[in-house]
Amino acid sequence: PGHVHFASIEGMWERTLTVSSAGKTFSVTGWQVGWIVGPSAFVRDVHTLLPYVQFCAATPMQDALARVLIRAEQPYEGESSYYEWLQKLYSDKMVKLRDALLSAGIVPMKGEGGFFLIGDTRNLPVPQKYLEESTAAMPQMTRDWACCRWMAIEHGIIAIPCSPFFSEENRGMAGNYVRFAFCKTDDTLEAAAEAFTKLGKAAGVAV
Repeated sequence: PGHVHFASIEGMWERTLTVSSAGKTFSVTGWQVGWIVGPSAFVRDVHTLLPYVQFCAATPMQDALARVLIRAEQPYEGESSYYEWLQKLYSDKMVKLRDALLSAGIVPMKGEGGFFLIGDTRNLPVPQKYLEESTAAMPQMTRDWACCRWMAIEHGIIAIPCSPFFSEENRGMAGNYVRFAFCKTDDTLEAAAEAFTKLGKAAGVAV
């Protein structure tokens, strides 16, 4: 069904604050500016809090965001709106990364949003020395962490292990899963595709 806005579910509007950021949507992460939508009583409390937080976005950036939110609804680059163009852009990038992962024998899980793909790496033979090593960040090594270190050190591929997102007693459940980002330039994704192809051949698991 695609994304379902939580506040659109029956009975949820009156108890939900939707917090949005311009950083990813409009590629202005440095601006540190966003917006909130919700019941007036909740928004009022946010306004009360704002003077006491340490960070405040500059007025020109807030004004620019207010203007671009209107323009983003208009046709853009051959699509019906900026949002449609953005969705297509990232859908294409996702497909490029998905195909690259498959070339290395990494099976991507189907995602429904975001900039990431979780890959099942059980087909990759992680060298034993990486499984036996420990680091300050992961004293008791997990397979996903070892896999990410191996890919980074020997193949120039950077990924994020999933085990840190699990409780300590359940980290073993994430042993085969690592996270890859496709919010990259096409040149970076093409370089990644080459690296994954080489990895697959070297590991003997190329598709």
